[in-house]
Amino acid sequence: MKLQKRILGQYTEQNQGPLFICLGGIHGNEHAGLLAFQRVFAHLQKNTPEFNGELVGVAGNLPAIEQKIRFVELDLNRQWYDEKIKSIEAVPKNQLKNEDKEQRELLSLLKRLLNQTPYSPVVLLDMHTTSAKGGIPFAIANDTPLSQELALNLGVPTIMGVEKIVRGTTLNYFSQLTLSAFGFEAGQHDNPLSVDRMEAAIWLTLHKIGCMRYNDVPNYDAHRALLEKLGQGIPKLVEFSYRHAISEQDEFVMRPGYKNFQPVKKGEVLAHDVRGEVKSDYNGMVLMPLYQKQGEDGFFIIQEVEMPTLA
Repeated sequence: MKLQKRILGQYTEQNQGPLFICLGGIHGNEHAGLLAFQRVFAHLQKNTPEFNGELVGVAGNLPAIEQKIRFVELDLNRQWYDEKIKSIEAVPKNQLKNEDKEQRELLSLLKRLLNQTPYSPVVLLDMHTTSAKGGIPFAIANDTPLSQELALNLGVPTIMGVEKIVRGTTLNYFSQLTLSAFGFEAGQHDNPLSVDRMEAAIWLTLHKIGCMRYNDVPNYDAHRALLEKLGQGIPKLVEFSYRHAISEQDEFVMRPGYKNFQPVKKGEVLAHDVRGEVKSDYNGMVLMPLYQKQGEDGFFIIQEVEMPTLA
């Protein structure tokens, strides 16, 4: 996919309402969010329904998106921590390369959007897909009530606690700013259904935050049903318990056949590396098992938690 501009589109009718930012392609081989936003944006431009606030689509790692690889040198979804941000802001932009340049440009764009927008509140959807086939889509929320409410609204399982075990994600950083951020993993990278699910997530959120009325959302009930059926039989709320970090030197190989939310037992062999068997230290469910060459996460273990009481 070749993108000429970082902003995929902006839509507003100048009515009061939220600013809804859809961020896709932080990992360059995850195109579903970009394609889904383009569908939504095209519909809005053609049909011009009544609309409150503004919708903005943003592309993440442009060189990686064009090459359809996760990243060029650095995982751009692991660089959003204070020391790294200070270091790239201290270097002239023309001296930055690859992911450092992409991050600098994204920071500048986001700050400009936040400083110039007349709309409130500001909501960011971080759009992703996974390498595992046949997995169940899920949402990711932080510990703020609106983030949890927006994630749970999608009707798929919602996962909390990513900030406790993964450093430097975009979701963690954006949640520190004056906006509410949540994530959605729509399925396997190249599955056409992942685009349909991501589009559904965008429409449902546009309605939830008050940008659009129910009657103006195309096929609202179908979008709702598409996502809700995916989470049947799966706990609605879980949290991260463990991240199996890896490096290229580990020669990590996940055992075949694992899918998101597949139950695993303590002591179960999940993978192999240069040291031998990689076993689970927990009873729980596996999440995002790695079945691609690039990545710093071999797998995650998640466990069910009680649903929060939302205002």
